[in-house]
Formats: sequence, C-alpha cells, structure tokens
Amino acid sequence: MSLHLRQNLNVRMEQRLKLTPQMIQSIEILLLPQMALEERIMHEVEANPALEIADESGDGVESAAEASGEIAQMDPSGQLSRDDREWLLKRKNSHQDEDAPDKMEALAAAPERDASLADHLLEQLRFAEMPPGVRAALPEICWALDIRGYLSGDLHELFPEEKLDDAEHALELVRGCDPAGIGARNLADCLALQLMRQPGDNSFELLLVREHLDDVLKNRLPVIVQKTGAAIERIKEGVEVISKLDPKPGLPFARAANSYVVPDVVLERDERDEWVISIPDNRIPKIRLSDAYTQLYESGETEARDKAYLKEKLGAARFLIDAIAQRRRTLLKIVTEIIKHQSAFLDHGVEQLRPLMRQDIADKIGMHVATVSRAVKDKYIQTPVGVLPLATFFSGGIATQDGSEAESSRSVKLRIHKLIDTEDKKNPLSDQEIADILAKDGLDISRRTVTKYRIADGIPSTRQRRSF
Repeated sequence: MSLHLRQNLNVRMEQRLKLTPQMIQSIEILLLPQMALEERIMHEVEANPALEIADESGDGVESAAEASGEIAQMDPSGQLSRDDREWLLKRKNSHQDEDAPDKMEALAAAPERDASLADHLLEQLRFAEMPPGVRAALPEICWALDIRGYLSGDLHELFPEEKLDDAEHALELVRGCDPAGIGARNLADCLALQLMRQPGDNSFELLLVREHLDDVLKNRLPVIVQKTGAAIERIKEGVEVISKLDPKPGLPFARAANSYVVPDVVLERDERDEWVISIPDNRIPKIRLSDAYTQLYESGETEARDKAYLKEKLGAARFLIDAIAQRRRTLLKIVTEIIKHQSAFLDHGVEQLRPLMRQDIADKIGMHVATVSRAVKDKYIQTPVGVLPLATFFSGGIATQDGSEAESSRSVKLRIHKLIDTEDKKNPLSDQEIADILAKDGLDISRRTVTKYRIADGIPSTRQRRSF
C-alpha cells in the first residue's frame, strides 16, 4: 500500500458577508430602546472628543469641553490658536473623570437595593437567643434557599458532620420565620408549614397535603373519597383552604424592582381623527461634530499623525449621528406599516387583532426581516389604549374554512378563554369539543392546536377544571 501526497491549485468564487465595525454599531443602535440609547450616546460623547452636545436652546452649540468649563478660544480670524491646538491634541490622551462629583451625587440618589430573602430572614433572627454554632450556620442556610424559598439541597452538602446538629437547629429557626412556608423541603412541606400557623383545626387539610397532594393537584376528588371515606363536600372545603396557600413564599423577594418604560414611538389621533406617528426624542441628547476638532483636522499646521487620529474620531462621530438618524427612519417606516394593518385592534381590542408576521412588514417596506426584528425588539409604543410592546402587534394566524383572512392566534386564544370561562364546571369542555365549537364558527383548528394554546396560557386540563 503506497501513500501519495498531491497538491492542487483550484480557483473558485464565493460570496461572504463580512460585517464592518460600523455595520455592527448601526445594528447595536437599532437594537437599543430609548433609555439605553440615551446612555449609549452619553458614553460615546465622553469617549469621543469629536462629538458635542448641541445646545437645546438653539442659541448656539455647546461642546463637551464648554460644559465642563474648558473652552478653546479662537482668534479673530476664526482659527484656533497654537495653544488651543496643543490643548485639544493633549485632551485626547486625558483620562481625567471630570464628572466624578456628579456621578457621586447620582450614586447617592440611587434607590437602595431591595432586601433579599436571606437579608429578610437574618434580620428577623438578629436578636434571637441561640448558641454560637447555630448562629454561625444561619447565613449559609438562608443563602442556600432557592427562588421559591425552599431548601432543596441536603444539609450534608452544606455542613460537615460535626456541625449538622447546629445546622438542623438553625433550619428550624428559619422555618419559623415569616413568610410562612420558608425553609420547606418540598411543596407538601411548604403548604403544611403554612397550615400549622393558621388558627383553628386544620388536621384534615394537613392530611390532604401530606398524603393526598397528588390527587388534590389533579382534582381527583372521588379518589380521595375512596381513600379517606370523607364526604366530598368536606374534601372540597379542604381543597379550597389549600388553594389559598402560597406555594412559592420566597418569590416576592426575587422579583426585581419595577423599571420605567419610556416609549420609543408615540401614536396619537389628530383633529381629523387620523393616526399620527412620532418618534419622541426629547430625552435623547442632541449631538453634532465638534467645530474645534473639525478645524483642527482641516488645519495645514496639524501633523499627519494627529490628523489620522482626528480623522478616525470625526468618522466615528459622523457614523454615530447617521446611525441614530437611520434608527429613527427605520422605526417610522415599520410602525407606519404596523398601524396600517392593525388599526382595528387599537379601536376595538384584541378580538380585531389581525395575523401579522415580521416578514410581512419586511416585504412591504423592502427591508430584511432581521432588521425588522431588531427594530421592534424591546421597543414600546404609547397609544390611546396604553403603552404596549411593539411585539404585541405581531401574531400568527388560524386559517378560516371559507378561505377569507385568517384570525390571529391571540384572538383565538381569547375565544378559547371565553368558552372555558362560561363552561359547565361539572362537565367542562374537552379540547376536541372546543375545536368543534370553533370549527362551527368557521375556524380551521385542530384539537392539538387547542391543547397547545391552552397549555401556553396556563389553563388546566378538563379533569383539573371539573367541579364535583
């Protein structure tokens, strides 16, 4: 067997898409919602001395240097003096944080971090009497609780053998804290902890939770009757008590603080009752090229090395200004087409939401669908019916049997909700029965689609909805 090595020289043509740094920046600008765009612009102004914040009063232009009290003066001919040219060129290498006092004030004014579940528990046990070993174990246990407030791991995984007794004692103290149910091992334990703190005799409810929870969750009340011999009315009373307990008592401490939403687009009606779309930019800093740096670049006295630096900074500044303007134009085009298609939804509610895909908008305005997706991502529109995510206006559709325009999936889900809300709870509708009812109304929908929509909206199954 012989092995031959050969070299071949082949020529072939191929196309590749290579994103330039400018293209990447343009995509990033398009992705940013308004508040993030404001932060990005201020960051670029701080990093690029060729950018200035325009004076909003319209009486002139105030540069970033002027805002900080440093002003480069021009001689009567309109040219920069030698000293000022040297100062501007030195400024490019300066890393002094001139805004430090303002930043410290902003930090001082920032809202305090919400207390975590561990902080909340440790504060309750702060003055409780306990042995030193038990107190030492408390932080480890409190921080080991999951988002629900459960201790899902084993104490052996957190503590060595010689500290297990103290850890068990510490865990019992945590389980006695508020909110009730914290420190539970599982759902049944969590519910039992809450029942034991409620007034009155809850022994039957404790029995249901500890021995028949799976049947309770699946609404198999007749099975519980057979196992316990209790009357179904008593079982229903117990299930009602259990349903009011909190299965995830730690969750409120995990929720982030509410964030403000600043709409990227505003939709209003004019005096002729026609839709008017605008891009609010009162929060976005107005930026422009620095006259001083432009003149320095155009000056014949500037050295080639410094000109190369100035060319780079002025080019980056121009591209940022163009990218912001392009973001505005793109949003206007996209939202204009969306409103043309979904005006009935704004007037009459979700029942009139028409099927609309991002590809549909892309085809109408001659853009790539990826551009449309980036433009609407995390963006909000202020409308007469409230501030809505732009994604609200997009929805898949269910075909109609007569071949007319499809109905949006959101409106179909709403119809399913209404059917379930008005059903006989002792004989709830099956997914097939719901599909048959919708088919009589002209929708071409299968049982599997009904099941998919029901599960996606968190609606229980037919068995779980049945009332005995």
